[in-house]
Amino acid sequence: MGRFWSILVLLGVLVLPLQGCGGDDDGGSIGDAIVQEGDDDGGSVGSGGTEGPGKLGDLTDLGDLVAPDGEPPPGDGWYFTKTAAINNAGIVVGQSNAGSPVKGAFRWDPVTGLMTYLGRQSGTYDDFYCIGYKREEEFRKFFIYSEAAGINGSGTIIGNSTTGTGWPDDEEKRAFLWNDGAFFDLAPPPYTIEEKDEDENGNVTIKIYRVNGQYSEAVDINDLGEVALTMDDKTGRHAYYWDGVSFRTDSLHYYYPDKEHPTGPVEVLVPDVESLGRIVGADSEAVAINENGQAVINSGGTVIFHDLNWDVIESLNHLPGATMTVAVDINDSISTNNDDIPDGHVVGNSGNFDPATLDVATDDVRGFFWDGGVMYPIDDLGGGSSLAIDINNLDQVVGCATLEDGSNHAYIWSLDENKKGAIRDLGTLGGTNSCATAINEAGQVVGWSETGGTCEDCAEAIVRHAFLWDSGTMYYLGTHQPPYEYPFTPTFPFSAAAAINDSGEVAGNSVSINNHSRGFYLKPAFPESAE
Repeated sequence: MGRFWSILVLLGVLVLPLQGCGGDDDGGSIGDAIVQEGDDDGGSVGSGGTEGPGKLGDLTDLGDLVAPDGEPPPGDGWYFTKTAAINNAGIVVGQSNAGSPVKGAFRWDPVTGLMTYLGRQSGTYDDFYCIGYKREEEFRKFFIYSEAAGINGSGTIIGNSTTGTGWPDDEEKRAFLWNDGAFFDLAPPPYTIEEKDEDENGNVTIKIYRVNGQYSEAVDINDLGEVALTMDDKTGRHAYYWDGVSFRTDSLHYYYPDKEHPTGPVEVLVPDVESLGRIVGADSEAVAINENGQAVINSGGTVIFHDLNWDVIESLNHLPGATMTVAVDINDSISTNNDDIPDGHVVGNSGNFDPATLDVATDDVRGFFWDGGVMYPIDDLGGGSSLAIDINNLDQVVGCATLEDGSNHAYIWSLDENKKGAIRDLGTLGGTNSCATAINEAGQVVGWSETGGTCEDCAEAIVRHAFLWDSGTMYYLGTHQPPYEYPFTPTFPFSAAAAINDSGEVAGNSVSINNHSRGFYLKPAFPESAE
């Protein structure tokens, strides 16, 4: 470990109660102590920046699927790993380059330090397709990528395989579930359609076929193994619930290159899913599911809360003046609504923006916290906008909010005993901007922050590094270097934390100048408090 120093900046954090649609504070207040340390070799950092691995310990490189045993892979290629989630056992999941497939879903175990390839669907995206399209062999779309999207407490993993079409967005997806080495394809639900066939004499024959949509995406999984998905169906693309165990056999009709009409029926195994609430006539997408049988959905520019215990569906309102509202998460709140079932609280963002390009620094947006019919706007830090990103079960919300000077800082927000919102500016690592990406049940926050320096070998790009905030201190985590040499410099001058579990273990990514990521894991060792 190298040397470290602390920078103290404006210890007072201004807290104001909510007023109307969310009162502004007079901004610019910054969080407590910032701890930084040492020298690394992740690129030159200019004056005012920070250097070196974090005070909480060295970042562990996750490796990659080209060399899953941790040994350096051959050659000098840019081996890719990107983390998505971490569970309370410290198991990390995400995507890594794998040779074949090009990129594959992985599971990384902190005990063994080994990475496991989870697989991908062996078929094609158009195995399940609508009537009216005759599949030709040369147009079949094979899955070439897979990625893990989430992991629950028992180690069950959800993910998606993709064809690479539209990369990096990967518009063609098929969901899967991985459990203790077993891989399950989660195809869209079958539905019935009719095809009219008229002969030369005007006689009409109606043929009935069972077909599937093509698209399915696994979005969230809870500790009970229940899964929230977005799937194609007869009328569009919609959110679905699956209990994680139930399958049913259905008969489908397939097109083949040498057939004029579908053949079949062919029996297939599909997850026994249940449709979730949506705005009538609109598409919908699943967002999250909690441990209490409640899901949250985005549909028609607003948010839907669906309580599966009672099949109660409720639409959330926009904040005043807003035209768009989207949810980002639902928690496992301990509060109940006189039915002994805890009611989840929803967080998201409301305003006038395009969800695909939402930016707190430039858009008219305000985060919200929804509690059983009451939508509380989340304060900004003097600049007029706030963005909610994550929530824990104690109803603490994190994200980033704008200051009066137009910069944005990471924050933590909650309601006080009088149901008034209190926001705390978490500060930065010496730079202008920061943002929180996740919070655990202990109230520890992770994210990224500008350091105040620039990478001289990156066309003077502003350096961003991962942080962990705990009890008023923002710890600088730095970047890491994989155990082999690259032919390019600088290698990984940037980093960001992606997730934190309830033990404080962090998963994130060190990032190159061209947004090439390399996953890391950190089990923090906090310094002993001074006597």
